[in-house]
Amino acid sequence: MQQRKPKLPRLLPLKRFDYKLVQERFEGLLINVDRDLQRRTDQAERARNFPASRCLTLLDVMVRFAINSYHAALYLMAETPEDPARRKGYSLIIAPVNRQLLDLLFSLVYMLDDFPFRSLSYQRAGWREVVEEYHKFKSEFSREREWKPYFASGKHVIDFYGELFGISERERRNPALIPYWKHPFELKNEKTPSRPFLRWLDRWLYGDTSAQAHLSFGGLLSIAPILVAELVGGQSQEVVEEYMIHQYRFHQFSRTGLIVLAILTEINRHCRLGNDEQVAYLWKMLVEHVPEGRDMFKARYETMVSLESVTRS
Repeated sequence: MQQRKPKLPRLLPLKRFDYKLVQERFEGLLINVDRDLQRRTDQAERARNFPASRCLTLLDVMVRFAINSYHAALYLMAETPEDPARRKGYSLIIAPVNRQLLDLLFSLVYMLDDFPFRSLSYQRAGWREVVEEYHKFKSEFSREREWKPYFASGKHVIDFYGELFGISERERRNPALIPYWKHPFELKNEKTPSRPFLRWLDRWLYGDTSAQAHLSFGGLLSIAPILVAELVGGQSQEVVEEYMIHQYRFHQFSRTGLIVLAILTEINRHCRLGNDEQVAYLWKMLVEHVPEGRDMFKARYETMVSLESVTRS
């Protein structure tokens, strides 16, 4: 007896979001925050305020990483100009990108509760990682002549940042005295004012994003229909190609935009950069068109950003 395939439910048509509503404002905010931080860093260095310069430089590196990730995701998601080499299935790579951005947001939000102290702890932990990698390679390749320039430049980097981050002589001899920076799963349980938001972030955005990035079976299972649609064929393939892939692409790229906007919002507010109008406009649009945007805004940003005076002009 032949087994009948289950009848697929009737699907409602997808709503289209015109990204032009936010794209120009998003680009402007990215440029402004980056330039503002560079200007503040230059001012701090001229005033020989090196602790402030250290903090501002770290924030700008974070912003520039977010900018690079946003532009890479935007390129992959773009529908114009048409490019046959830009396949819709390439959107599966966006979840790991979002995982990186979420890691950055977790650390940033936690640090901003006590930024001068915690940012230094973050950088000192990074110094330890650099030293450990340096010694790993040196123990293996120290006799190889072509590696000598690498070890010379690596030693210079270690010494320079060791002084900048206040690494003691005792810590230089034993880098293990410096604690590693905590992962998001640990940061969300730290006793800090931002803990409720970090727990919300872990529950609603980080869990499934991390599963896809690490390819646990649950994560792989969630994207399997996209990968095997052409093998299954029939109505199932039609549902994937005309419905599921578009829904997935919107979900992942809207997350990219939300996380990047959250990073920019945190830094704009902390440093008082004055980009409040652009920030508010973008939150207004994402709250209206992205369900996760509404929830994320309520979880933290409605106390930072006023949407009342936002106009669409």
